[in-house]
Amino acid sequence: MRSLKVFNFVVVFLFSGLLLHGQQVVTRASTKIELIKRRIKKSKNDTAKIKLLQQWSDLVFITDPQKDLELQEEVINICSEHLKKEKIPYLQQWFKEQESMALDKTATSYYYDGKDKKALKFYTASCKILEDLEDDHLLSIDNIYLLSNTCNKIARMYEGNGEFQDALRYYQKSMKLDGDVQAQRNKQQSLQHLSDSILLVSTEIMHDKEISYQKEVTKQSEKNLFYISCSLFVFLILFVLVLRSWKKTKSQNKIIENQKTDIENQKENLEESHKEITDSINYAKNIQDALMTSKSYMDEILPENFVFYLPKDVVSGDYYWAYKNSKEDIFFCVADCTGHGVPGAFMSMIGTSLLNENIIENKLENPAEILGNMRIKIIESLNDNASNTNNKDGMDMSLCKINFKKKTLEFAGANNPLIHISNDELENIKGNSQPVGLSVIDNKPFTNHQIKLKKGDMIYIYSDGYQDQFGGPKGKKYMVKKYRTFLKELSKLPIEEQGIKIQEEFHSWKGNHDQVDDICVMGLRV
Repeated sequence: MRSLKVFNFVVVFLFSGLLLHGQQVVTRASTKIELIKRRIKKSKNDTAKIKLLQQWSDLVFITDPQKDLELQEEVINICSEHLKKEKIPYLQQWFKEQESMALDKTATSYYYDGKDKKALKFYTASCKILEDLEDDHLLSIDNIYLLSNTCNKIARMYEGNGEFQDALRYYQKSMKLDGDVQAQRNKQQSLQHLSDSILLVSTEIMHDKEISYQKEVTKQSEKNLFYISCSLFVFLILFVLVLRSWKKTKSQNKIIENQKTDIENQKENLEESHKEITDSINYAKNIQDALMTSKSYMDEILPENFVFYLPKDVVSGDYYWAYKNSKEDIFFCVADCTGHGVPGAFMSMIGTSLLNENIIENKLENPAEILGNMRIKIIESLNDNASNTNNKDGMDMSLCKINFKKKTLEFAGANNPLIHISNDELENIKGNSQPVGLSVIDNKPFTNHQIKLKKGDMIYIYSDGYQDQFGGPKGKKYMVKKYRTFLKELSKLPIEEQGIKIQEEFHSWKGNHDQVDDICVMGLRV
């Protein structure tokens, strides 16, 4: 009898636990949706609103399909309105891509509900937008995957309806896109070596962070270390997924060439591979965006500022950062890490973490001292003195500390300068000719420059991507002299107009040329 009572107690306890867990899941999902709704109401930026609507869609895709369709329709309407009046090229492209994804998600919802005719209508509309971007040579590698995937779905639906000629046309389009993707992937022969190197570096960094965790017992330090460890773990998973997907795609392309009669099975495998790669890279971008200083915080501590941030690939080796301490001192920087794309983004995460450690945790206030301490940590983390290889990973950086009440600014630079414009006079303050990392020359202390400011002065810091861009009528670099002259002319305008003009100038100069590097320019008025 006693055993039976114990058994009944255990059953009731476990069942109660399952009910409580289910309630927690529902509560968390509902809480996230309510938070998204409040942010949408406060948002004054349609690009941010679109991202919030897509987050909402991800939460209700399974539980409330009708709400998901309503959210996608709202995204489509926002994009359509913007495309009627948008003039900046890269924003036109962005809204077209968002409209295409919303149409594709709408089609998928109808497809799962068995409404093939509606699904085909929206798939075809999504495909048309992506084909227009492809004709203008504006289609990124991620959207080439999406277009190939969409063409494949349309082909299968035509095939199911017995419309074999249309099915063959879309199958051929999908196979051609797959070939284009493979051609670009063939250029990335060093991917395996890069992955192994980053895995090794990540292991060493995680080991160093574990030792640091044991020494530092403050609550803030423990929180930051946990966040870094999680981020590194996610990046490792992303690299493994990309490598596995690349190998699988290469094998599947050979199967397509040799066994065209087995199109259906091959296309399903390709669809899965493309989704893995797209999701992995987009997730990496979400992680990097989360580490960057938010626009709302930037506007709060630096009321008159603009940032022109344009990665060459989906993720970037350039980053910007800002923080205000209790003494009314505001630290801000623009940094350019070794490489771009995924390797550069990996280095940018390390740089952001070291800024948090030195300025927020350790409360260092001298920009030159901060750069020197960051250099030591990067060399210790990424270079083993006992090995025969010298890793030149690091970053160029402009780091500033400004106090608006005192009208003072301190600056230290690693290869990158600072532009100070006062009374229509431009002063170029050079940084030290050495990176924040291992250098081919002996490392020297960084110089701390002190500048007296006046109301209305303009400050500019930037990476070298803007001035190194090829373009213009002769396809040459923009160059430093032309860049400084442009900033001087720009400084007379209101800060909002400066942010627009600097983007228009870049896209006008670039024209149809490929972007050669990540772009990051920050400007602020005293």
